[in-house]
Amino acid sequence: MIVLGVIMNRMKFLCYFICFSLITFFVKDLLAAPPKEPPKKWPCDQVYNPKLNLSSIWQGPSIEEPIKNWWKHDDVIEYVNRLAEPTLDEEEGIVLIEEYAKKYTYLGILKKPVQKEKLVFLFAGLYQKARDKRNRQYEGILKFVERQESLRSAIGQSSKLLRKYRKEKLDQKDKRILSANSQLEWNTRVFDQRTRLTEYVCEEPVFNTQRLGYQARKIMSYLQ
Repeated sequence: MIVLGVIMNRMKFLCYFICFSLITFFVKDLLAAPPKEPPKKWPCDQVYNPKLNLSSIWQGPSIEEPIKNWWKHDDVIEYVNRLAEPTLDEEEGIVLIEEYAKKYTYLGILKKPVQKEKLVFLFAGLYQKARDKRNRQYEGILKFVERQESLRSAIGQSSKLLRKYRKEKLDQKDKRILSANSQLEWNTRVFDQRTRLTEYVCEEPVFNTQRLGYQARKIMSYLQ
C-alpha cells in the first residue's frame, strides 16, 4: 500500500508538471505574438499587419496537417533551413527548390507519387519559418519604437533642464550644464542614427513576404 501511494504521488506530480509545462509554453507563445493593434506611433509606411496572410501567398493544397508534421522529415528540414538562409537570393532559392523537386522524380523526368506531398511539406515548413520570423520582426519594430520614444523623452528632459539652468543663469562650465549638454548631444545623435534605420527596419517584413511568395510560386509550378 505504501509503495502504491508513492507511485500515485509520483504520477500526480508528473501530471502537474506536464500541465504546468504546457500552460507555460502556450502562455509564452501567446505573449510572444505582436499585438493586433498598432502602437500610437507606428514608424513604417507599410500598414501594420503582424499576421502573415497565407491565402494571399498560397493557392495550393491545405497545409493544416503538413504544418504539424513537416519537421518529422529530415529531408524537408534540411531544405527548409537552406531556403531560410538570410543571404540566399531568389535565383539560388529557385535552384534549391528545383533540386529538391528533382529528388522525387524518375531520372529527373517523371514525377514520383510522393513528390506532391513532399513539396507541400516543404512549403508548410517555409511558411512556418516565415510566420515566426515575421513575428520576431514585428516585435523588433515595436521595441525599436519604444526605444525611440525613450530617447525622445530623454532629449526632452535634457532640453528642459538646460532651459531651467539658463534661467538660473548658471555658468556655462557648471557641471550640471555640461552633463545635461552631454546627455542631450548623445541622445540626439543616437536618435538620429536610429531614425535613419527606420526604412530598413520596416522593409524586413516586406522582404520576408516576398521571399515566401517566390518560393510558393515555384513550388506551385510543380503541383499544377
